[in-house]
Amino acid sequence: MKKWRHLLMVLMIMLTCASALGDDDLDDEMQVRRWALLGDTQAQNMLGLLYLEPDANLQNVQEAAYWLEQAADQGHAGAQTNLGVLYLTGEGVEADESMAFKLFRRAALQGLTSAQLALGYMYATGKGVDANPEEAVFWYQQAAQQGNASAQHHLALAYEEGAGIEKSTDQAAHWEMQAANQGLSTAQFQMGLRYLHGEGVERDMLTGYHYLLKASLKVGSKAMDSRELVSNELTSEQIAEIRDDSRYWRMHF
Repeated sequence: MKKWRHLLMVLMIMLTCASALGDDDLDDEMQVRRWALLGDTQAQNMLGLLYLEPDANLQNVQEAAYWLEQAADQGHAGAQTNLGVLYLTGEGVEADESMAFKLFRRAALQGLTSAQLALGYMYATGKGVDANPEEAVFWYQQAAQQGNASAQHHLALAYEEGAGIEKSTDQAAHWEMQAANQGLSTAQFQMGLRYLHGEGVERDMLTGYHYLLKASLKVGSKAMDSRELVSNELTSEQIAEIRDDSRYWRMHF
């Protein structure tokens, strides 16, 4: 369940779309509810998300599912994705992987990258549909080409493993780099290892340490352990320079 809760947080989005709402109308729950009752899909999706917020006094998963369904039935891609996550986790609704798959697909066909990522995952794992590595790669590609960092990382893994696509270490490194440069810590860690071992990129201890240091700022011990292995081959001046760069990166991004 912990894994799915993480996916829930990753996929919960508020899709900007045509709406009668202005920014000032979304400042409080009462205004959002007012527009939701009038049938505005953006407000319905937002109200559903408000009811899912664990730190809010409003938390009510059943109410969240109700409002997400109202928007999803009107074709709101964000709500379809969010409702799909609830069906996947069984929170607020009875768990139904088949229904989750259908909702993800409806949203993915509208071009929503979060849904395309989720649909790829469903095909990769056989949840709600027969496992199909080729279809998984197709949907990862759709999202990755639009800049979704998580999809880029999953596409890199597919290339690395030859799952659903011809194995290519170079392509794996390319897509992992795209994700890493967007700040995805898992991808930064993988790129650190790639530079350390020269897998899909030219071996470069300095660059490898840099990526591992960035990853360690977010994920901690695993990246830091690997960083220590690299630091033995760098001078103290090189390490100090990288740390200065990383402090700047942490402050400004």
